[in-house]
Amino acid sequence: MAKGKGNEERAGKKLWDPTAKKDAAFFLEYLKPHYGVFIPALLAIVVSGGLMLAFVHTLGDVMAPAVAGQTGPVLMEHVGARVLLLIGLAAAMAFIAFWRILLFAKASERALATLRMQTYSRIIRLPMSTLNVRRTGELASRLANDVESMRDTLVLTIPMLLRHTIVLVGSVIMVFTMSAKLALFMMATIPVVITLIAIFGSRIRKRTRKAQDKLAASQVIVDESLQSIVSVKAFANERFEISRYNSTLGGFVDAALSAALPRASFIAFIIFSFSTAISLVLWFALHMVAHGEMEMGKLVKFFFFSGTVGASFMQFPELIAQLQRTLGATDRVREILKDEATEPDDETPSPRLHGDIEMRGVEFAYPTRPDTIVLRDFSFSVKAGQRIAMEGPSGSGKSTTVSLLFRFYDPQKGEILLDGKPITNLPLHGLRRNFALVPQEVLLFGGTIKENIAYGRPGATDTEIEEAARQANAEEFILRQPDGYQTIVGERGTQLSGGQRQRIAIARAILADPAILILDEATSSLDAESERLVQDALDKLMQNRTSIIIAHRLSTVRTADQILVMSGGAIIERGTHEELMAAGHSLYATLAKLQLG
Repeated sequence: MAKGKGNEERAGKKLWDPTAKKDAAFFLEYLKPHYGVFIPALLAIVVSGGLMLAFVHTLGDVMAPAVAGQTGPVLMEHVGARVLLLIGLAAAMAFIAFWRILLFAKASERALATLRMQTYSRIIRLPMSTLNVRRTGELASRLANDVESMRDTLVLTIPMLLRHTIVLVGSVIMVFTMSAKLALFMMATIPVVITLIAIFGSRIRKRTRKAQDKLAASQVIVDESLQSIVSVKAFANERFEISRYNSTLGGFVDAALSAALPRASFIAFIIFSFSTAISLVLWFALHMVAHGEMEMGKLVKFFFFSGTVGASFMQFPELIAQLQRTLGATDRVREILKDEATEPDDETPSPRLHGDIEMRGVEFAYPTRPDTIVLRDFSFSVKAGQRIAMEGPSGSGKSTTVSLLFRFYDPQKGEILLDGKPITNLPLHGLRRNFALVPQEVLLFGGTIKENIAYGRPGATDTEIEEAARQANAEEFILRQPDGYQTIVGERGTQLSGGQRQRIAIARAILADPAILILDEATSSLDAESERLVQDALDKLMQNRTSIIIAHRLSTVRTADQILVMSGGAIIERGTHEELMAAGHSLYATLAKLQLG
C-alpha cells in the first residue's frame, strides 16, 4: 500500500514538467507558420533587454563621479557626454519596443485566429450525442474566455516574461562582476523565492482552473436565459433568472477569491522579502565601503543594477500567475481539440439520392439514457416520391426517427437503407445535403432575409433566391419590408411572424432542392391564413420528392401514401387514410373522428 502511494507521489511530482512541455509545444505548433515574424520579435526582446542593461550601466556612470565627490567643469563634461548617450539609448529602446510589440501582435493574433478557427470547427462538428451533453454556454466560454486568456499571455505576458528574464540575468552578471561577495549576499534569498514560485504556482493553477469552470457555468445561464427570453418574460421569471445567475456568479467569485489567496500571499511575501533584502544589502554594502572593500562609485552602479534585479523579480509573481491562468485555459481548449468524437470533415460531393427509404428492425436508445428504449423493432419502407406521415402522441419516437435519418445518432440494432444502400456507407456531408428539414419552431439566424434563404444552398444567385421565395409564397411579405431581401430578421428571427419565418424556412428548403423532405409539425402553430399559405407552399415543395410528414393534425396527413401510427417507439397501425378509417376500432380512426368530426 505504501509502495503504491509512493508511486502516486512520484507521478504527481513529475506531472508539472510534461504538462508545461505540452503547453509550450501546443503554442509553438500554432506559431510555426509565423516564425518569420515571431523570431524577429524574440530577437527584438533580446536587443531590448541589452539596451536596458546598457542604459542602467550608463546611468551608473553618470552618477558615480558625483557620488565619489567629483565637481566642476570636469564633472559636467563627463555627465554631458553620457546624458547624450542615455538619450540615444532611450530612443533605440523606444524604436525596438515599437517593432517588438508590433511583431509579437502580428504573430500572436494570426496564430490565435487559427486556434479560434480550429476550436470553433471542432465544436461545430461535435456529434449531437456530445452537444446534447455539453451545454452550449460552456463551449462558447471556451472559445471566448479561454482563448482570450491565451491571447493575453502570448501578446503581453510571454514577451514581458522573456524581457524581464534577460534583464534579470544580465543584471545579475553585472553585480557579480562588481562585487561577488555583495552579490552573493543579495542573491541568497533567490532559492527561497524560486521554491515558493513552484509551490504557489501549482496551487494557483488548480484554483484558477476551477474559477474558469465557474465562470463558464455562469455564462451558460446568460446564454440560456437570453435564448429563451420570451419564456422568461412570459412566466415573469426575471427575478428567478437573476437569482440563478447571482448564485452561480457567487460560486465564481468564491473560486476566484480562493485563487487570489495564494497569489496575494505570494506577492505579499515577495514584497516583504525584497524590501527586507534591500535593507540588508544596503547595510552590508555600507559596511564594505566603511572597511575599504568597495568604492563608492561602484556601489552606486551596484545599486542601480540591484534595483533592476529587484524590479524584474517583482514582476515575476504576477506574470507567472497569468501563465498559470492560461495553462488552465489551455487545458480546456486542448480537451476540445483532441476530442476524437467529431463528425468527419469530408465535403466530397455525393450523387443525388432517388429517395427510397427503408428501416429494418431498428432499435435505439439515446446515449444519455441507454436503458430507455425509444424505438423498438422499428421497420418501414417508402418509395422515392411518396409521402409518408407519422402520427402519434409526444414521445412515441417520431422526431427520433428523423434524427436517425439525418444520422445525428446511429441505432444500436437494425439498419437504415437509402436507395438500397446502408446509410453508414454514405458520406455524412453528402447524406445530409440530400435532406431538408422544415421544423415546427423555425429559428432564423440574425442576418438578412436573403442570407437566411441562401443558407439552404450557400452561393446561390439572387435570381435563385428570389424564385425560391416566390414558390414559398414569401415574396409578397418580403417586398413589403422596408429593405426587402436585405431586411434584418433580428435575433432568432423575432422581427418576423411565425408564418413568415415558416415560409422563409420553406424557401430555404426549396433552394436546397433535397431528395428527401422532412416536415416536423410545420403548420401546427399557425393561424388559418398563415397555414393556408404555408400549406400551399409545402404542397409545391413536396412534389416529386420523398416526404416524411410529422403532424398531430390529421387534416395535414390524410393525403399521404402511407400513414404510420406510432406509440411507445413502435408502429401499431399503418396504411392509407381510407384503409385506417375502414378499420373502425383503430386508434387512427378514433383520433380522426375526434378531430375531423
